[in-house]
Amino acid sequence: MFDENEIIEPIDMCGCGDMGYLTAKTIPIDLAHGPGRVANVPVYHCRAASCQEYTLPSLVSRRLEVIAEQMEEERIKETAYTWENKQESTHHKLPEPALDPLLHTKDQIPLQAFTFQFVNRQYEDARVVQIVPGQAIFLQSKLEETEYYLIRYEEDTRTEGIWFSFQKFYYEEPDFTYEDFLEWSEDGHLKELGKITLEEVEETLIDEFGDWG
Repeated sequence: MFDENEIIEPIDMCGCGDMGYLTAKTIPIDLAHGPGRVANVPVYHCRAASCQEYTLPSLVSRRLEVIAEQMEEERIKETAYTWENKQESTHHKLPEPALDPLLHTKDQIPLQAFTFQFVNRQYEDARVVQIVPGQAIFLQSKLEETEYYLIRYEEDTRTEGIWFSFQKFYYEEPDFTYEDFLEWSEDGHLKELGKITLEEVEETLIDEFGDWG
């Protein structure tokens, strides 16, 4: 079961011992009826193309155990990582544009699950370069490599719904990491582009950067 109070950090150690960054990967999984695979699993990886190692967040490891049981019950060998059981998600549908049934846990939308769906996403004019689960989505422009955009959760008890700020900034260093951003943002300038609801995030990114795939 997804515990929305448990935090998955954006940075941890890769299986090779170097610094690992949160990304998504298809991983093998042992099943009673043979070897299987699960796609879009959140893992920590060092970003080295030659490195085959990775580390699973503990929350993800526990969820994979449940997914493996479901795969064995259905006698399937391939599936995609989600936060919910299929029978649960069928009772919770979002109006168009649909985000994904993995966003729903009973009557609440866990922000970590919402942000995870953007891992490694490529739009026509921008790419997602960093996810901070439940907090932020960083994108880098494909047209100007020093131009970055930030979708950041804004807690506001005065308004209904879930809101995000949409911001833009310029970052000169060649390799972007969340740790570097936190240090830079103490003096760096972020331009506020607006406030958007959770339901508007997908539409806003497509309007700004084009379709993704």
